[in-house]
Amino acid sequence: MELDKTLAPVSYAVRPAVVAGYFGSLCLLLALSGLIPLAFVLLVGDWNYALHHALVCIGLAVPGALLGRRRPQAEVQRNEALVIVVLTFLAAALAFALPMMGRGLSFADALFESVSGITTTGLSTLGDVEAQPPGVLFTAAWLQWMGGLGIMVLGFAMLFGQGVNAMRLSGVLAEQSDMIGGTRAYGRVVVIVYLCLTLAGIVLLRLTGLDWFGATTLGLAAISTGGYSPYNASIGGLGGLAQAVITGISMCGALSMLLYYRMWRREWRAVLGDPELRALWLFAALVTAGLTLSLWYAGGMPGGPALHQAAVTALSAQSTTGFSSMPMQTLDPASKLLLIFSMLAGGGVGSTAGGIKLLRVLLVLSLLRRLIMLSRVPEHAVTPTRFLGRDWSSDALLGVLLVVVLYLLVIGASWLVFLVYGYAPLDALFEVVSATGTVGLSTGITSPQLPLPLQLVLIADMLLGRLEIVAILVVLAPRTWFGRRRVTDHQAGGS
Repeated sequence: MELDKTLAPVSYAVRPAVVAGYFGSLCLLLALSGLIPLAFVLLVGDWNYALHHALVCIGLAVPGALLGRRRPQAEVQRNEALVIVVLTFLAAALAFALPMMGRGLSFADALFESVSGITTTGLSTLGDVEAQPPGVLFTAAWLQWMGGLGIMVLGFAMLFGQGVNAMRLSGVLAEQSDMIGGTRAYGRVVVIVYLCLTLAGIVLLRLTGLDWFGATTLGLAAISTGGYSPYNASIGGLGGLAQAVITGISMCGALSMLLYYRMWRREWRAVLGDPELRALWLFAALVTAGLTLSLWYAGGMPGGPALHQAAVTALSAQSTTGFSSMPMQTLDPASKLLLIFSMLAGGGVGSTAGGIKLLRVLLVLSLLRRLIMLSRVPEHAVTPTRFLGRDWSSDALLGVLLVVVLYLLVIGASWLVFLVYGYAPLDALFEVVSATGTVGLSTGITSPQLPLPLQLVLIADMLLGRLEIVAILVVLAPRTWFGRRRVTDHQAGGS
C-alpha cells in the first residue's frame, strides 16, 4: 500500500459484515497457529498449561469459523482493512494472555507479556525468566514469530487469494504492495523465505552448541526481531559465535520482505540499489563506531571487547530486535542517546522491524535537503519532487511527515508520564522509545516493580508502534463506524 493511501480520506463507514467475515477468518488462523505451542506443552507434559491453550484455540476457532463462513464477497475498504488488522492483533494479545494467567500472573502482567510478544517487542516484567516453565517461554517466542511474520501475510497468502482485498490487508503493515502483481504469489514467497531463514537460524544456533530449546526460541525471536530470550542475561551469557549468528539473523529480519521477493525474481540491481538497505548498514556502522569509542574511551573497556559489545548492541537496536549482551543501565548518557536515535529509525518498511522506518527517515532528510536548496533558487522556480529514485505526490510526503510527527508525539506524551513518576529523564526516554519502536532493550525500568499505570502506557506504546498510529486513529474515529455504507455484492444480489 502506498504511504499516502493509508492517510487518504474515507468516504464510507465500515460494513460490520465485511469486518466480521475477514476478522473471523483471521481468528481461525490464530486458532490454527495456537496448535503449535499447544503441541509443545503437551510434548513437555505440562497438562494444566495445555488445557488453557486448548481453551484458547477453541475460543478462537468456534467464532472464527462461524464468522468466516459468512464473509461477503466485497471489496475491502482501506478503513475496513485497518479495523480488521487492529482487531486481529488485539484478539491475539487478549487470547494468549489467558494461558499466562494460568501460571499465576495477574491480568495486567499476562497482557503485558502477550502484547510484548505479538508486537515483537520483547520487554518483560518477569523478574526471573529462567524460572518460568518451558511452555511459557516457547509461547512467548512463538507469539513473536507470528507477530513478526505478520498475521496478515499468512492471511492473504493462504486465505484471501489475489486482488485488492489481499493487497489492502497486507499493505496495512507492509506498505509495499504497489509493485506486486500477484499478492498470493508474493505472500507465498514471503512465507517461504521467513520459514527458511527461521530454520537456518535454528540450525546454525544449534551448531554453536546451544540445546534445541535455546536454539529454537532464540531463532524464532531473532528472525521476528522480537528479542525474547529464555535466559536472564538475554544473550550476554552466550559465546561470541552464537551472538554473531543471532545478530545476523536479526539483521535479516530487519530487511524488507520486498527485497527477498526481488531476490526471488533476480532483480539484483533493484536489491543492491535499495536506499533502505544502504541506510540500514550505514546507520548501524555509525552507531557501532560511536558506541565503540564510548565504551573504550569513557568506559575503559579494551578495544576488542568494546568493538564486539558495541556491534552486538548497535545492530540489536537498529534491527529493533532488543537482544542485549550487556546491561543497558551501565552505558553512559552519550551511548544511550545514540541507541535512542537508532531505535527511532528502526529497520526497513515491510520488514519485521519496528521504529519510524528507514524509508520515512530518508524521506524526511530528503525534504530537509530540498528546503535548503529552495532557499537558493528563484521564488517561482519549479523543483522536482523525486526522492530516493521515485516520484512522490504532495499527499504522500504529507502523510510521511504526519506519521513521523504522531510517532514523536506519542513518545513525548508517554515520556511525560514516566517523568511524573520520578524516573531519570534519559532512562525514561530510552524505555519509551524502546517500547514504541518495538525494540525491547531496557535500562531496568521495565521490571516486576513497574507501576500498573506505566505498564498500561508501555502496552499502548507497543501496540501503537506495531500497528501504526494512523491505524489506531482510524479505528477510534466515529466516522469509521457511523455514516453512509457501501452495498456489498451479497446485499446487491439480495435486492
